[in-house]
Amino acid sequence: MGIGGSERVCVNLANEWAKDHEVHIVVLNLENDVNTHLLDERVKVHELGVSRLRYAAIPMFRYIKKYDPEFLFIFGTEMAVILDKLKKMRLVKTRLVVRILNNVNISLSKDDHVSPVVENYLKKAQSRMKEMDVIIAQCKAMGNMLKRAYRVSDDKLKVIYNPVSTGLIERVEKKRNDEDHKGSGNNRITFIGRIDPQKQPEHLIKAFDIIKKQKTDAMLRIVGNGHLMQQTVSLAESLNLTDSIIFDDIRKDMENVYSDTDVVILCSQYEGMPNSLIEAIGCGIPVVSYDCPIGPSEIVEDGVNGFLIERDNIEMLAQKTILALEQTWDEDIIKATCKKFEPGNIAGQYIEIFRSLCVE
Repeated sequence: MGIGGSERVCVNLANEWAKDHEVHIVVLNLENDVNTHLLDERVKVHELGVSRLRYAAIPMFRYIKKYDPEFLFIFGTEMAVILDKLKKMRLVKTRLVVRILNNVNISLSKDDHVSPVVENYLKKAQSRMKEMDVIIAQCKAMGNMLKRAYRVSDDKLKVIYNPVSTGLIERVEKKRNDEDHKGSGNNRITFIGRIDPQKQPEHLIKAFDIIKKQKTDAMLRIVGNGHLMQQTVSLAESLNLTDSIIFDDIRKDMENVYSDTDVVILCSQYEGMPNSLIEAIGCGIPVVSYDCPIGPSEIVEDGVNGFLIERDNIEMLAQKTILALEQTWDEDIIKATCKKFEPGNIAGQYIEIFRSLCVE
């Protein structure tokens, strides 16, 4: 339940389902927890008490034997493969619904600090996805990719968008309407995500350097942490930008982040379905994003809720961010583009799948 888009999706869905169903969340541990305080009190959280996924098979087997779930909804391929092995050994018979987390074609780069052993395991895990009971793709592009890469059949593949948090939107609106709340200016840029190779933080800093030369009062807030944090800080120092950049690390109070933001920016090499963009438009905040594979093109409506630009074009990233800061946006129009991520409807799509598994 640490920082990350998948964790926020898990919370949003669990809270919706808890209104009418018994919901359990099973995690390895809660060492880096920043999300359980957002869960509905009816959601039950179970810790397996292990530090790594490779140690999870036995405690997961014990959980299944104790609670005997008719199905398990799994975030990511690794746990799915562990449970599939237990099924093949006839130790469990639970149906498996697997939500794919990222772009499986290019998310195993050695730049992401994945060891050769782990990379080989993950590739094998991905190749076995077609054997699962149901595969959930986060967007249409991901669904097409899974069909091409792993020949996942149409009857097993479902495309369901990530839900936005209505609770977060309400908290942001309340914060912005609070007469005591004062913003820090009108050129506030925010990046939210891991500081790792996938997110290309060097592009972010270089783009901000261009922005700062044209808008001297611009401020950049970086919310997150990761392998490249020190390199990112060093790059900012070399460009004399540190006085204009807030390195926030991990935040639990995202309503305070979004309420003090004028533009949310994303410069990833690839994505799954970036929640920071969904949350931003849900709060009426324009976004600027690389048109990277996959996800942003199904969120960003160019000129309506932000700008979608050529991937790896740092100059254009900077100029479109400046334009987004200068343009007058209609918050209601931006929010309207987020309707397809409404949590009640999305949670209902999952319930239909779960019910079909229970009656088979």
